[in-house]
Parts: sequence; C-alpha cells; structure tokens
Amino acid sequence: MKTFIALLFVIFSIIGIADASFITYEKFAGIIPDCGPGFDCGAVLNSKWSSIGPVPLSLLGLFYYITVFALGILLVLEIEIKKPMNRFFDKIRLSQKNILRTINTAEALFLVTTFGFGFSIYLVVLMAFVIEAWCKYCVISAASSTLLFITSNIYFSKIEKRSPFIPKLLTFNFLHWGYTTIIKRLFFLMDAEDAHNSCTHFGTVLGKFSLTQWVTKVLFSFTNQSSAKKLNGILFPNPVGLAAGFDYNGQLTSILPDLGMGFHTIGTVTYRPYEGNKKPRLGRFLESKSLLVNKGLKSLGAVIIAKNLTGIKFRIPTGISIASTNTSFRNEAEQILDILKTFTIFENSKVQHSYYELNISCPNTFGGEPFTTPQRLKILLSAIEKLQIKKPIFVKMPIDQSKKETLELLTVIYKFTIAGVIFGNLTKDKNNPDVTETDRKKWLTVKGNLSGKPTWKRSNDLIELTRRNFGKRFTIIGTGGIFSGSDAQIKIDCGADLIQLITGMIFEGPQVVGEINLRLAQESQKK
Repeated sequence: MKTFIALLFVIFSIIGIADASFITYEKFAGIIPDCGPGFDCGAVLNSKWSSIGPVPLSLLGLFYYITVFALGILLVLEIEIKKPMNRFFDKIRLSQKNILRTINTAEALFLVTTFGFGFSIYLVVLMAFVIEAWCKYCVISAASSTLLFITSNIYFSKIEKRSPFIPKLLTFNFLHWGYTTIIKRLFFLMDAEDAHNSCTHFGTVLGKFSLTQWVTKVLFSFTNQSSAKKLNGILFPNPVGLAAGFDYNGQLTSILPDLGMGFHTIGTVTYRPYEGNKKPRLGRFLESKSLLVNKGLKSLGAVIIAKNLTGIKFRIPTGISIASTNTSFRNEAEQILDILKTFTIFENSKVQHSYYELNISCPNTFGGEPFTTPQRLKILLSAIEKLQIKKPIFVKMPIDQSKKETLELLTVIYKFTIAGVIFGNLTKDKNNPDVTETDRKKWLTVKGNLSGKPTWKRSNDLIELTRRNFGKRFTIIGTGGIFSGSDAQIKIDCGADLIQLITGMIFEGPQVVGEINLRLAQESQKK
C-alpha cells in the first residue's frame, strides 16, 4: 500500500510531463493544438497570461512535473530499501532560527505539490473568468496537479498517520527560495509597472473565490492571537500592513487578509482622477534594494474609488490615504479645498474604512506644494479639524528633513486631534549613503525617488526621535526598508507600534508577511 501510493506520484507526474512537454513544444513551434469541441486552446495559449516574461507557463509546469517525478522515484526507493535518501535536502536553512533542518522526501513532495496545486487553481480561475476560454491540455495539467496534491495528503494522513501540516517556517523558506530563485527573476525581466499591474490583477483574481483565498491563507499566512493590537479604537489582528502606494484603487481588499496582512492602506486617493506621471513610472535599483517611484499619485479619483469600495466588508482594518490632486492650483486655499473634498466624499460614503492617512509629503508631484513647513501644515490641519472627522488620522511624514524640522512638524501635529504619524515617505536625497554608486549614477538620469533600504536608517531615526520626545501621544507606524522579520523587530524596538511594507515583498516574496508575523510572535513569547 505504501509503495503503491508512492508510485502514484510517479504516475501522475508522468501524465503531467507528457502534457506539459506537448504544450511547450507546440508553443515554441508556433502551433496551436486542436482542442476539439468546447475548447479554445488558441485563446488560452496566445493570451498574455500564458507566459511570465519570455518564459511559457507550460515550460515552468514541465520543470514542476519533472521535480515531482524525481521526488516520487526517490520516495519509492526509500520505501523499498527502507533507508532515507534525503541528502539533497540537508542544507535548507531556517533563517529565522539560524539552524539547519533536514526535509524528508515526503515533506518535500507535500511542499512542491501544494505550491503546484495553488498555482493550478489560479490558472483555472484565469481560464474561467478572465480569458473565458478553456484549453483541454491546461485542464489535464490542472487535474494532474490536483491529483498529486491529494496523493501527498493521503500519504501523510493514511501512511505516515500524521497531519500534513508542515511547520510554517519551513514553508516560508521554501516559498522564499521559489520566489527569489524563479519567480522574481522572471518578473524582473518585465517592465516594473507591467509586473506591478500583473501582480495586482493576480491578487484581484485570487480574492474573488473562497478556494483561492483558502489556498493563499494555507501557504502564506501565519496567525497568532498574541499579535493582535488595539490602537485608537481599532483592533489590528497583527502589526504588519500594506503601505499606500501599491493598491492605488482598492483592488486587493479581498486577498490581503489571506496573505497575512493585519491592515491595509488604499491609495493615495486624490479628489480628481490622475493617470500618473509620464512613463517610466517605476524602476528597480537592485544593488540598493530599492524601487524608483514616479507615479505621481496615480488615482481613479475619490468619487469612483468610494463607489467601488461601497458595500465591501473589509476583513482587516482598511485605511484611505489622501493627498491633493497632482495638478496645478491657483493658490493654497484651492489646494486645501481639494483635500477637504476627498475627506468629505469618504466621510459621507458608506465605505467601511477604519482610518485615514494624510499624505503631506509625496515627492513625485508637480501640482501644488507639500505641506512640510509648520505654517502650511497648521493651516491644512486647522481646515481638516473643522470637518470633525471621527475616524483616526495618521500623517505620512517626509523622511529627508532634519530632526529639528521634523520636531517642528510634530509640535504642530501635537496640537490637533491627529492619532499618529507614519515614517515615512520616499527619499529624494541623492547623497543618501545607502544608494550604491552605480545606482546613484542611474538615478541622476531618471525622474523619481526611492523606497526600500535607502529609507531604512532615516525612518528608524525619526521613529526613535518621535517616541523619545512625545512618548505615547502618537501611534507610530514604521515603514521603509523592512525585508525580514528581524528588520520588523528592529523597527518596533525603535518605537513603532505598527509597520508597513511594499518593497520588501517585491524583493523577498509575498511570504515575507508571514515570516515577519512569525518572528514577531516568537519575540513576543520571549518577553
């Protein structure tokens, strides 16, 4: 019985190899296979979803099935000779505990087939609801992947008589390896904004179905009740959130909770629609672990976004980031009125958001002036105060100002009913020591400002400054340069109550959210 179930891995993977090999050959030969009645292989295999960059998904599927085949053969040999042959897996490092952990072959099969099953679900959803056409050979591949996933679960529960649960840390490290070794390299071959749009669409599709939400949660999320925090009347299930600047228009509200996020900021939203600055609007500085950002507050506009979000029951605290529209204003009063209109739209809407973020310092706009002087900030906050907004407001702070200038702004904010501050925004300091010389030369030739590691030290310094001088007056949200659980812990040790990230996910993979929550839970248990 044990050998028979192990042989099923080999049998089902051979079906997958044959199917994927055929599709890959036809793809490179430029031939559309005849799918028969009820199918449209051409629509599927010629769609933009059939490849990641220059690499066909069928080729990735072929590598997947070959991997399962090899592991299946290895498992059969282990059973027959009654001796583990898992030396291939001895050097997988559990980075959070800094130890080595041997993965046995059955565990490796579970990890690989779970990943394959999850990706197959995504492809089936694409065919059903996005492409609206079916490829017979893609369906065969999805069936093979599903059978492999079922087989791995049966092997654990019936043969080894133990739960198929794989320790989260092991899973996260496997996902990290897969992302950084394969997926990131493919995405980084694409234009940065095209890759961002693909990820947003992918997340939107995953969030539409209970099954894909469940698979995402199983793979990426880590839940621990001790991580919950109640701040400003809001219960955050964990302290890790998505910063404004990724989900411009609120398309990811249904999937982020399953990814493990504890809160989510939409936007930045502006009163009037803005299509974004002239392309290119996104770039990557690999050596500096940074993104070059020049979107200029790209937004559908407050009216449309509020309408789209109405009726959605957010499963985690969700905020709306607000700034003035990136356009020309006749005077300061007109610019402030533009901001007030956005607040008013959301205050009068039925959107079930929990808080606001006031973005006073976006460095990529040409319209109006930033509110980064005490005088201008005081005028803006005075106007907002008159609206009598009941939801908490967090101010997104500049990051390049001196400590003296920052304290002056905080002193102004202190006098108003502002719940907290966020440190901070992008850096525009071209003398930043954390930007490599190669990237600095590149930066001088393009428009935009930097996220990621170049903002790390400055963010930490300003968080410490705020906590030291204002105690618990402000809820502090730390963002900038968080790439790991240890980075998150350092940010919290500096004084942050909550943290946000974007760039860390893009460089390290979406599983980094779960890794951070796991690390923070471990540190909390030590105290």
